[in-house]
This record gives sequence, C-alpha cells and structure tokens, in this order.
Amino acid sequence: MSSSLPRSTRKRAAAFPNEAIVSRSISTKRSTEIEAATTSNVSSTPTAIKPHQDCNLLSDWLHHSHYSYHIDTFLSPARAYAIRLALVNWYRANRRKLPWRGDIGPYDGSTAGFGGAATAGKGDARKKKGGKSDTLAKKDIRSYFCGSADQTKVDSDASTGEEKKQEEGVQSADSNVEKGRLLPPEKRDVTAYGVWVSEIMLQQTRVEAVIPYYLKWMQSFPTVQFLANASHDEVNSHWAGLGFYRRARLLHQGAKRVVSDYDGIVPNTVEELMKVEGIGRYTASAIASIAYGVDVPVVDGNVCRVLSRLTGVANHIKAGVLKDDLGWVLAEKIIKAKSGGDGESHTQKDDVIGSPGEVNQALMELGATYCSPSGSGIEEGDPLKDFYASTQLGVAIGLAMKCDSLASTQIVAGIHAGKSQCRLCDPDGVSSVFYDVVDRINTSSKTTNLSPQMVSAISGHAAIPMPPPKKAKRQEVLAVGVICLQHTNKNDDCWLMVKRPSDGLLAGQWEFPSVCLWSSGQKDSKAKSSPGKLSDDVQVPYIDASVRSTELNSYIRDLFQSTASAANVKKEISSASKNRVRIDDPIVHIFSHVCHTMWVEYSKLNSTKFDCETRWTLKDGREAGWFTANDMRSVGITSGVRKVLALVEENQ
Repeated sequence: MSSSLPRSTRKRAAAFPNEAIVSRSISTKRSTEIEAATTSNVSSTPTAIKPHQDCNLLSDWLHHSHYSYHIDTFLSPARAYAIRLALVNWYRANRRKLPWRGDIGPYDGSTAGFGGAATAGKGDARKKKGGKSDTLAKKDIRSYFCGSADQTKVDSDASTGEEKKQEEGVQSADSNVEKGRLLPPEKRDVTAYGVWVSEIMLQQTRVEAVIPYYLKWMQSFPTVQFLANASHDEVNSHWAGLGFYRRARLLHQGAKRVVSDYDGIVPNTVEELMKVEGIGRYTASAIASIAYGVDVPVVDGNVCRVLSRLTGVANHIKAGVLKDDLGWVLAEKIIKAKSGGDGESHTQKDDVIGSPGEVNQALMELGATYCSPSGSGIEEGDPLKDFYASTQLGVAIGLAMKCDSLASTQIVAGIHAGKSQCRLCDPDGVSSVFYDVVDRINTSSKTTNLSPQMVSAISGHAAIPMPPPKKAKRQEVLAVGVICLQHTNKNDDCWLMVKRPSDGLLAGQWEFPSVCLWSSGQKDSKAKSSPGKLSDDVQVPYIDASVRSTELNSYIRDLFQSTASAANVKKEISSASKNRVRIDDPIVHIFSHVCHTMWVEYSKLNSTKFDCETRWTLKDGREAGWFTANDMRSVGITSGVRKVLALVEENQ
C-alpha cells in the first residue's frame, strides 16, 4: 500500500478493491441490486424506471470533471419530466394548508408529520435550552408589569377573544371553500402582494411561526397601499418577534416604491420586481412564478438540498455556485420540462404537469419535509425516492465495499490524484462525500437491523449535500439597565427605552439602555475581564460587576444630558444608579450572526420631575423616551427585551 497517502486514506483503502473490480462488480450486480433499490414503485412512470443505466455510475461520479455531468446524467429531458410529474402529483395531494396559498384555517405549518422532518425535535431542544425565560418571553407584554392581576387577565382574555374573532372572520369571509373542500388552484385567491409578504416573512423563519404574523399583517395591511401608508412604528409592532427586522423595513420601503412607481400594482416580471427594495432574485422569482405563472425557477436552501440529492452534487447548500448560480440551471431543467422527451414534442397543460408556481412550491415543500436534512431518501411517501442520485451512489459504494478481492489503493489514489474540476462540486467534495458514506455504512451496519442495501442508500442520502462550514458567531457582552419610573403623570409605570440606529442589527427597534463591554470582533475591550465560558469556540469573558455598573452609569447619565430637565433630575439619576439591583446570572440571546450575553441591572424611581410625555433626541441622532406597557405594545418589542423583562420579573 502506497505510503505517500495519508494514514486515514490508507486505512480506508483496505475496504476497497482496485478500480477495475469495482466497475466489474457494479456491472454484474447493477440490474439486480442497485435497480431494485431505486426503482421499486415507478411502473406508472416508465421514463423513471431506469434513472441511470450506466454500469459505471460510481466511477463516473468519482471522476467527473464538469458540471454538465449532473445535468446529462440525472436531469435528462425525460427524467426531468418524470420528476416534475411526481412532484406535482405529490404536492397536490399532500401540501400543507397555508393562508398565502389561498387556503382557509385551520392551518398546518408543521413538518412534524413527515418522516424525514426534524423540526419537532429542534423545537423541543430550543424549549429546553431556553428554559423559563424563553417561556416567559412569549407572554403578553403587559404581564411583565406591576398592576392588577385581574386587569391583566381581562386584557389578555379580551385580546385572545379578539384574535379568535378575527380568525373566524377570515374563515367565514374566505371564498376558497366549496362545501368543505378546497377549490381548484386556479380559483384560489393568491395575490402577488400576499406572496411577497409571505416570502419575506419566511426567510430564515419557520412556517408555523410565520402563520399568525401573516394573518395579523394582512388584516392590518391588506393591500400594498395600506402598507405604504403605515408608520414605521406600526410596521415594527406587527413584525416584533419575527426577528431580522431589516426585512420589515425593506418591505415597507418596497411597498412605497410599488405605490409611487407602479401605481400600487406589484410588477409581474423578475426584472421589474428586482428594482423594488428588499426583493432579490429568489423573492422576485417566487412572486413571478406563484402569482403570475411565469416560467422561472425558485432556488432556496431547501431546493438546493433536493437538487443536490437528485444530481449527486458534492457541495453544501450555501455554496455560492449552487444557490446563486448553477443551482438555478438545475432547477430550470425541471421547470422547463413540459413533455416526456424521447421525441415527444407535445407540451402538456398545467393541469397535468402543474403550473410553474406549483412546481417551485413542491420543490420547497419537499425540501422542508421528506427531503429535510434528516430525510432518509427511501421513505414510502417521498415522491422522489426513485430519482435520488444520493441513494444510488450510496448503494454503489456499499456494493464496492463488499467485493471480495485483495485491497488496493487504486480507486482511493484516483480520488486524491487531484481536486475536483467540476464547478458545482467542492474541490474536495467528492472525496469527502465518498468517505463520509463509507464511515456511515461501517457505523450503521453495526447498530441497525436494516438490510445492507437500505443502510447504504440512507448513508448516501445523509452525506449529500455536505454540511456547510461552521462560522463562529460574534460574541458580545452587554450591560443592560432597566429603569422603572413609578407614579408618573401617565398614571402607569414607565420604563426608559432607547431606539437603536436605523441600520444594522435590530435597526430602529426600541430597547433598554445598554453598553457593549466586550466583543469578539474587537481587539480592545472597555473593561478588564477574567476567563469565562466557551461559546462557539470563542471564550466569552466574565466582566467584573463594578466595571459593568460604572460603564452603565456613565451611559445613562449621558442619556439625560440632551433633555431640558437634565439639571433637575441629576439627583434622581444618581440615586437610581446607587440603588440598582444586579441580577447574578446573565441572559444569553442568540441571533443569526451574533450572540449577546446580557448582564442586567434594574432600579425603580419615584419622582414627578421627569417628563414622560415626550421623547428626546440623543447626541448620536437616536431617540430616547419613557414607555408604558401599552406604549411598548404599540411599537413592538423584540424577544430580547421580553427576556430581560422576564428576568426582572423573576428577581423582584
């Protein structure tokens, strides 16, 4: 065995024969073993009976050098057409009922009922990880404040009743039901504006979480004109809790653009849609295909996963070449497949092969359900189980491992002779996937009662696409000051709030005064620290309590320098600083790219010297002001602020 190969490679090579024996093994067993695993239920679609007849499947995949291999081998016209038919038939029979699809309630955004879905497990994990604060953070905003418990219950009951009334109103007014059944797709009320709103909300947010937000949004802003005329705070209050607040700001700006430049009519072409703020290629294509029936593909992470498994792409779904470039070429092959190929020139109608919007939604739906990251690729309900290259490659690798022959490094050396030249695959992707499948087969074979063929198929499906490279989140340590002003001229307790900058994280949102004491993205820290916990491979320091208080005191004093009553309240501010209560344990709040460790201090003031009716402008151009519970409710507060309120409530 060649000593020039890495030790791990030499060790794995012992499981394989030379390349010639691999090819011969696949050639003799292909028709009986591999085809049996990949063509179990395709008699009704003859073009899919033998999705790939080349006996050198594994060898060809290991050594391919151009992205056209994935198209020619796995997305021929006949095969793409069969995939389209299977997708549309499955989608029409099994799709989730969602409001933006013209359905009526009750809605079901969960993917827990699908065998390949992992959503339910993740949800449970989030609940356990977040603990009590996460649960409390979901309560009605007014429940965090001192006051009549009975009144809070009445308000909550009234709110719940109003929400039920609104939901019932939506259902009774909906025209998409005829004697208890859904109307055909062409008769459903699907609007470009509704698709636009849903697609923006669904970006990096679970479907089941979006549904109530979407319903409330469409009740308040039923048309693009209503949204364009809404205030910034009104928009924020409807978005609060969804996260990624920049989406709401751009959606608001985009509505104004549509009203001013397009007479309030959402454009119907990808080119024009992309001129609107917040609409990129993906959203533009979704609106055009779903609302207007334009023949364009839609590619997101879920679709990239489906395409990778259909065509054997050895890359991760966030790779630019897949999600922004050639992935669209692959998806277009399915969208443009209008006939069975093989000389068939007659184009089928949409009622047979599905509209472009149906095909795109079917791909996205499949990626969120059966073809989720935990999908097996062999489940009975998966419409594309007979078409996945991933399962075929897994079976082929499993067969190669079982060949009886002296070990050879020839096939392994062939893989390592040079990096992949295929643009779609990662340079090291083919070898990485190959060895990943081998490891999975070896591990699973010892712990399962499944047949070797099923183990191999599942292993291949699990290894494709590759996991994306992990990017460590930026870590920040914050000191947060919660100041409650009691017995004010508003007859309600007020809380000091500061508006965040108009750009960046949580742009334009209101929060409690806070100071960033340390950031993993900065070399210099404001404060001396001692070793703390490790998070995302970054050591988050423990900031001494005295340092936290000093920084917070300085910041809060500065907040009031811009007010007319600064001199009159100096004594009260000083008193509040001395009497602030430090909460021993911090809150950890995680965003997509940053993680906040928040040390909270709170205090109460009892004074009439503060002007609670006005907001004032700070030196940096931001706003500050005193907010009652109802004020917070009207502008909307983030889940991070809710967590802080929950922590204060726990420690009072």
